[in-house]
Amino acid sequence: MSETKQLSALVLVADGSEEIETVTPLDVLVRAGFTTVKSVGVNLKNPLYAQCSRGIKIIPDIPSPHEIPDRLVDAADILILPGGAPGAKTFCQSDDVLRLVREFRNEGKWVAAICAGTTALVESVKSPHAQGEAAKKCKVTSHPSVKQEIMDAGWSYADDNERIVVDGKVITSRGPGTALLFSLTIVEKLAGKAKRDEVQGPMICAETL
Repeated sequence: MSETKQLSALVLVADGSEEIETVTPLDVLVRAGFTTVKSVGVNLKNPLYAQCSRGIKIIPDIPSPHEIPDRLVDAADILILPGGAPGAKTFCQSDDVLRLVREFRNEGKWVAAICAGTTALVESVKSPHAQGEAAKKCKVTSHPSVKQEIMDAGWSYADDNERIVVDGKVITSRGPGTALLFSLTIVEKLAGKAKRDEVQGPMICAETL
């Protein structure tokens, strides 16, 4: 595998997060040679693990946003928010998560959300603290179950056949079935098309990816 420039990612996880959407970016970004890929728990009932939407337990690398070392936040190139309705609701209600979303956007970093995770991006803009880039609405997609909520908030919503939407430095996607495409798009946008191809080939991905 060719060398990847120093890249770092933070992936949030809460009780009720969707397993595929959480684990797939963690897996794919490690394959792509990201220097640091860390999962971060958000308001977990049990501080040792997140109980995900299908009952699978995920032990986060960092138990809560409060415990992320400043150096990891500073170094991170992208913040990733998986879906799962209960997990996304937790993100939307977490001042720490919404602050991180705004911070990443204002610093010109990437934010990626999939499925219901897009609602946390929408929620981050509603705050009076949202200024500059973090106050801007963009074109997004999500799971169909939260489409109307996002449109009602005044965001531009992509055609239903668009599985991935990239607008500026915001990447959004639709659901568990698009998690691999979502993750490979993150690799391409941050590390280049050649790196994506290098990762995608050995994984024997469907040609439609």
